[in-house]
Amino acid sequence: MGFSLFLYKKRLTMSDYFPNEEKPGATPAKRTPGLSFICILTFVFSGLMFVSSLFYSVYYYYIPGFIENSPFSKAFSGIEGMTEAIKIMTNASIWYFIFNTLLYGLSLMGAILMFRLRKVGFHFYTVAQILLLITPMIYLAGYKTDFASTVITAIFIFLYYTNLRLMK
Repeated sequence: MGFSLFLYKKRLTMSDYFPNEEKPGATPAKRTPGLSFICILTFVFSGLMFVSSLFYSVYYYYIPGFIENSPFSKAFSGIEGMTEAIKIMTNASIWYFIFNTLLYGLSLMGAILMFRLRKVGFHFYTVAQILLLITPMIYLAGYKTDFASTVITAIFIFLYYTNLRLMK
């Protein structure tokens, strides 16, 4: 009737029944193999382009003479479109290569952050890639939009976007 020896009833939990079990918590997000793969591809490409643009920026005034005197430029003269591409690149402003260096660095930094599952890396990468598509149109006289680069950039941004839910 009324009097209980236990004034306080403890609500039982799973840890009361299984004391050696770990407490459930947020499981850490793991990088998928697909995300690792596209990050590695981005490391390679953006890293090489960063070094290339940096090299071209530093040795900007020496490169046109080197290209004109190179036996490779004479070999490329028979390839359709290569002579025009060499002329466009040698007539480009130094600012084109400086901006490319910065943007490829930003792209590389974005890939590193996404590899570490940081969402801000996606934004860095996306902004850098879109600006890398626009920069040649501004700085290179006679540049024609490269459809393949645009499609590959869109594919990579989409692939990174699909993995955005894993990132913090």
